[in-house]
Amino acid sequence: MEALRQQPLSDSIDRKLTDHEIGQRIKRIDALLPELRRRLSPCTLCPRHCGAKRTEHETGECGLDDNLRIASVANHKGEEPPISGNTGAINVFFSGCNLHCIHCQNWPISQMRVGKVFTVEQLAKKIMSKSARGAHSLGWVTPTPQIVPALEAYRICLASGLNLPLVFNCGGYEDIGVIRLLTGIIDIWLPDAKTSDESRAASIQSVKDYPERNTEAISAMVEQVDAGNARAVIVRHLPLPDGLNDSMETLKRLWSRFGNAIHISLMMQYFPTYQTEGDAVLGRRLKEEEYTMIVDLTSNLGFEKGWVQDYDTETGISPHGLL
Repeated sequence: MEALRQQPLSDSIDRKLTDHEIGQRIKRIDALLPELRRRLSPCTLCPRHCGAKRTEHETGECGLDDNLRIASVANHKGEEPPISGNTGAINVFFSGCNLHCIHCQNWPISQMRVGKVFTVEQLAKKIMSKSARGAHSLGWVTPTPQIVPALEAYRICLASGLNLPLVFNCGGYEDIGVIRLLTGIIDIWLPDAKTSDESRAASIQSVKDYPERNTEAISAMVEQVDAGNARAVIVRHLPLPDGLNDSMETLKRLWSRFGNAIHISLMMQYFPTYQTEGDAVLGRRLKEEEYTMIVDLTSNLGFEKGWVQDYDTETGISPHGLL
């Protein structure tokens, strides 16, 4: 990824945790876990508030009960610079998702819930093993439905000396109450901003209120940065075919509401997959001229912090061998 305007990054974004911060974070986790457990069943962890009794083996909109289900724990060097650094991010891919995106690039994980059931101790051990080999950050990918065991495993890691900054990578459809509970835990918030069009949100993400909930969620994340309780909010946007106007409205919304309080990350990795193969609209790659217009708009709006993927970024994931 190349920087929008080659702006220097503050080393505070991705520095390691101090011993004092680790101790404070452990105390914070102990304080918030009871409330998050209450939200788990009946489930109100995401804006859907589906009410599934997950501790009684009911599955929610995410397709999960209260088991910890993990698709992959892998070192990834393709994230934004403050996340990957030179040694890569330990990305924990949590199975399942609270969105049902028909174009999801990680559909085996999010939609089919590929993965294995872990104990919190097993997950902590795997993270610590990866950390011992060298890593720049720890990233949680779609953690919201499994935030309780995620935090329990993370507490074990912190107590074992893990000092990597924590990244919360999500689809941007989050309950602001949960985000506020996580104050003081997350170093880098990494939400998507998928759309500003309610009808597209309903047909593609399956949630009409995505734009409203997305703005609320990012606002709550930015509040934490402003208060010194988080380091940065990096908002990702993936332009879709025939979505030029929507992408432009989404970027204008982000600029109007947040300006340079956020970093912006433009992704050029859409490819037809899952339910969009052969689709009349979403069954093609984005054209280079379409992407160029979006990049130009982002710069012209005034965004100075962020990154842009090259147009020829390679895409695709394998649905096999995820562990």
